[in-house]
Amino acid sequence: MIKKIYLIGIGPGHPRYLTLEAVELIKKLPLFLLPLKQGKKKELTEKRKEIIFGLREDKNFRIIEIPFPERKKASDYKNAVSKWRNKKVEILEKVLLREKDREAGFLVWGDPSLYDGHIEIFKELRKKLAFELEVIPGISAFQVLSARHRISLTSIAGSLIFTTPRKLKTMLNLQENTLVFLDNYETYSRLEEDFQIYWGAYLGTEKEVLISGKLYEVKEKIQKLRRELRKKYGWIMELYFLKIQEK
Repeated sequence: MIKKIYLIGIGPGHPRYLTLEAVELIKKLPLFLLPLKQGKKKELTEKRKEIIFGLREDKNFRIIEIPFPERKKASDYKNAVSKWRNKKVEILEKVLLREKDREAGFLVWGDPSLYDGHIEIFKELRKKLAFELEVIPGISAFQVLSARHRISLTSIAGSLIFTTPRKLKTMLNLQENTLVFLDNYETYSRLEEDFQIYWGAYLGTEKEVLISGKLYEVKEKIQKLRRELRKKYGWIMELYFLKIQEK
């Protein structure tokens, strides 16, 4: 049985965003667990493999692709996510029990602490199995967004809100700078305030696209482009920063 799992943040998709700690681990671990993505999203699995093979000159390691189920859409969102995560726990339990290597790395896109549930999934799994869990932080796409647009995300004496589009729909009267992840609802189009928006998709990859400007001037351009990209690639990873205009 696997006795230790390293949950490794690998950044937004390019090896240059790996931390030294992540590199050191990837170079020595005997086993890697990768979420198996199907269809056009298979690229997300292949990118993880590219990172591993790009760092390993030796062949003394194995890769296990884990076919997690897709989350089903449901009106009760929280319950659907809970059931989906429980199914992942069941699948991972079988993998950990059957493997003989004592350590394994589980590669997470971006940073494990943001918009990813695997910390909680592995913590739930530890209630069933006795193994050690270590989390290795990674570069998040919001940091790349800030760097690409050459902006600071904070202001003097101000706050910074991280939120999901589902939550943003309930807080349209924003008073603070706000980062929004993966907005399939295109919630920004409902905002009437005079925000400055800094949007990016596929950040840190060769597909990277950026748009910025006053929200009312560029929101239709963002809508059109993100729909084209989603149709072209079959998936989209995006986020945007809404900056309150200073009086």
